[in-house]
Amino acid sequence: MRIKSLLYVTVAGVLALVASAPAAAQMGGAAAPAMPKPQAAKCVPGPEEPCKPRGAILRGRTFVIRGRHLETAKAIVFRGRRGRKDDVRLRVRKAKSRSIRAVVPRRARSGRLTIVDRYGGRASLTRRVRVRKPAPLPAIDISPRNTFFFAGRRKPKFDFAVSRSTNATIELVNIDTEQVIRTFTLPARPSAENLLRWSGLVSGRSAPSGRYRFRLAGEARSAAVGRSASGPAFRFNDHLFPIRGRHNLGYGPQNNFGDNRGDHIHSGQDMFARCGTKLAAARGGKVKYAGYQGAAGNYVVIDGKYTNFDYVYMHLRKTPLVKTGQRVFTGQKLGEVGDTGRATGCHLHFELWDGGWYSGGRAVDPLPAARRWDRTS
Repeated sequence: MRIKSLLYVTVAGVLALVASAPAAAQMGGAAAPAMPKPQAAKCVPGPEEPCKPRGAILRGRTFVIRGRHLETAKAIVFRGRRGRKDDVRLRVRKAKSRSIRAVVPRRARSGRLTIVDRYGGRASLTRRVRVRKPAPLPAIDISPRNTFFFAGRRKPKFDFAVSRSTNATIELVNIDTEQVIRTFTLPARPSAENLLRWSGLVSGRSAPSGRYRFRLAGEARSAAVGRSASGPAFRFNDHLFPIRGRHNLGYGPQNNFGDNRGDHIHSGQDMFARCGTKLAAARGGKVKYAGYQGAAGNYVVIDGKYTNFDYVYMHLRKTPLVKTGQRVFTGQKLGEVGDTGRATGCHLHFELWDGGWYSGGRAVDPLPAARRWDRTS
């Protein structure tokens, strides 16, 4: 009798718990979290870093997974093609409800991509993900992280968080003059990645060199979360000094623009450095000519982006690293200081042409500009 009574009590208790479950849910009891629903994985292009081939994500580069209910994601598994042998597990450090950003592991392979959430749930993309090795980036000038150049590979950016949806007004302020030089409007949401990337343009021209800062204004400022109402200060330069090492801007008048060389007038500035010192593009643009000529030696001519100037680099040590027709960015390596062609000693013969180089333009004295670029970069 005692055993039957215990069984009756136990069964009755279980039935009571089952019966009370809907009531608990109605009264606000804990509900199971929604399973992640990933929809697509895409490469995130960076400045001058296109996602090629299209549709693939690149090893060592940032990618984004978009979908719903992704905030509980704990790990991403690249499942490859060989069962568990080539699985690569990546820890998720920061996830939002509709997106996850991460860096593709070096050992990742093409195949299924699965998200594992904090509760042990697993959800996979319906399509296989192509993982590729990125094309090597051109050699560039390594500048401080808070310094940017017009037409450079890296662009100044401002990311911020808001507590409510709003049309955010963002001001770009010149710190030295305290003037607002440009205003942007960007729709912002609390759950989204709110990011502005600036090209360096103001009224269709490069902004002047100086120190700048982004800041939220108006309603967006009152909705800002944490310290995102104002971004960090950064340096922006319209040009980069091309010789990336110890150098001399000239030892005397004979090195200057306009010096009479007997058979010709010197149309540039001779700037000296040790052979092998790296040369970078003072301004990005399109390469008009790159090759060898008897007097110029190895040389490069670049049509400067958003300028009316051609930038000419002569006496490079070896064949230029860029080719005619190629687009280059400010700071991209062109070659090294040398003494090829008609040259005495290792130096860069640098010319600045207003208009086309020997095609309707005229050479101007590049020394004042070179001195300014040298002070800021």
